[in-house]
Amino acid sequence: MPDITVTTPGAPCWLELTTSDPARSQEFYSALFGWDAETGDEVLYGGYVSFSSGHRRIAGAMKKQDDAPYPDTWSVYLLTTDAEETAAAIAEAGGMNMFEPLSVPEMGVMGFATDGTGATVGYWQSGKHTGFQVEREHGAPVWCELLASEFDKAVEFYEKAFDWTLKNEDTGDDFRYMVFEKDGQQLCGIYDAAEMLAGEPPSWAVYFGATDVDATVAKAVELGATVKDEASDTPYGRIASVTDPTGAVLRVMSI
Repeated sequence: MPDITVTTPGAPCWLELTTSDPARSQEFYSALFGWDAETGDEVLYGGYVSFSSGHRRIAGAMKKQDDAPYPDTWSVYLLTTDAEETAAAIAEAGGMNMFEPLSVPEMGVMGFATDGTGATVGYWQSGKHTGFQVEREHGAPVWCELLASEFDKAVEFYEKAFDWTLKNEDTGDDFRYMVFEKDGQQLCGIYDAAEMLAGEPPSWAVYFGATDVDATVAKAVELGATVKDEASDTPYGRIASVTDPTGAVLRVMSI
């Protein structure tokens, strides 16, 4: 498939692993998905790791601070055409920017915030770096969704902060789901996960493609992961999740 470039403002455009052990994470994901890893300049980019497949960017990884009070995790960045305006919109919508938009030399401008419900979300204004270049392939991003603890409040926040137009995907009283859709393309979703979270904080979930979910889970376990959610068939494909060797949740979905 040809390289892709995310161009829709508000759509997921980059995925980032915060890891307590970058070397171990590189070893795991390279062995699991065949990713190549390149470590950036320590002075300019803080040793940031870029993962790619066939010279196409997929995701990044950065070292977690030793005193960070949260586990290793995957994060999502949403595309913006103006990081300063997005930062202001986030604050107006009830979120909190963790820092002022930060220019990354030659690459673009990044920001990170907590949304109106407390989930963390990044935003990225492209420069030379235009985000991931492959999707819906084995080892590439397939879907991103917010696991919301306060569904209505989350919907309101993303409509205001990122100008989302959301389509209701409800299938019954026990399942509330809305999809950010633009020009007929489904881009990401918000899931009412209050019952599933059971008091855990809300967070963004990232799903990577797998040609064989069961085989991918088995290989992940061989490489040091532990099964979190056994593989199961859903209306959207076969899905499973594992905890990778440093503690980040990795979700895989059939393609």
